Amino acid sequence: MATYKTQAIILSSYPYREHDRIISCFSDSFGRIEARARGVRKIESKLAGHLEPFIKTELLLANGRRWDILAGSRTREAHREIRASISKTAAASVCVEAVKRATRPFGRDAGVYRFLDETLAQLSLAPHLERETEIAARFVWQLCGLIGFAPELSQCINCKKRLSLGAFSCEGGGMLCGACSARDAFADRADAAVLAELAGQSATFGEEAQLIAKRFWNYVFLEPLESWNFHHSITPSP
Repeated sequence: MATYKTQAIILSSYPYREHDRIISCFSDSFGRIEARARGVRKIESKLAGHLEPFIKTELLLANGRRWDILAGSRTREAHREIRASISKTAAASVCVEAVKRATRPFGRDAGVYRFLDETLAQLSLAPHLERETEIAARFVWQLCGLIGFAPELSQCINCKKRLSLGAFSCEGGGMLCGACSARDAFADRADAAVLAELAGQSATFGEEAQLIAKRFWNYVFLEPLESWNFHHSITPSP
């Protein structure tokens, strides 16, 4: 049975049979991996503590038929600050669910891995709940661009006029100028400050930008992230 090593971030897991778990993680070299961790639910298991969500770990895996088999794990970054805070856990849950929903097994994407790694590090150090919310929403927004759904923000998607404000159309996948905004009755108004946030040119990511990010995700993937419900129970949605 061939084995391989990779560094990965744990996304989620669920019980399988009596003592096993199926682990979902995103690796730097192989993308998203679903692996079977045998015996990890036993009290004496030494692997369990290395396979909690948000942990960055080095994995040893063996090729299997339905799932690869987890043979070993060594924690590189535990992110204890996230798991010790319910608000940070809520924000991080949004990020890892988004990665799991937006990627396919063994779809290699080092950019997504680095982005998730950097975002979890930011969440660990975030000073307050509002900043945590901004980080999670910005992650969802920018992830859409990383996987091929980058919206047009520099010019009107209808008349091609360059703009610095207008309205964002989820259906059109970008900005409409003031004259063209009537073409989409559901477009969200975006002034210069909001547009700067969406374009990554601002240190903040306020309520209007967060709302656009959530609506755009829902439009692209047809349904909201379930983790938002948990997040909304911690803090009111914008």
